[in-house]
Amino acid sequence: MREAEWLNGPASSGEGMRLMAVALHDLCQPLTTLRCRLELAGLMGTPEAYREAVSQGVAECEKLVKVVDSMREIVDSATCAAATEQDEEGEVAR
Repeated sequence: MREAEWLNGPASSGEGMRLMAVALHDLCQPLTTLRCRLELAGLMGTPEAYREAVSQGVAECEKLVKVVDSMREIVDSATCAAATEQDEEGEVAR
């Protein structure tokens, strides 16, 4: 995951959308890994396979949480920027 990208640069709609696209792309790898590990454990059917799948599943979920948190930051930043822009336009109109 490219966490540094989330925190750098303006959250303009163009930049925010680009970062959101990166975030959505970054969600694919841990989701695919999680699904495959769980499917493999189901095929193997042993207690050890289930334990390993759960352990690796938790690690992949932690990656997912980081990506979702980054997406939330992008949305919050873009929302804040839009609100500031509206406030500034309102002051100019007065």
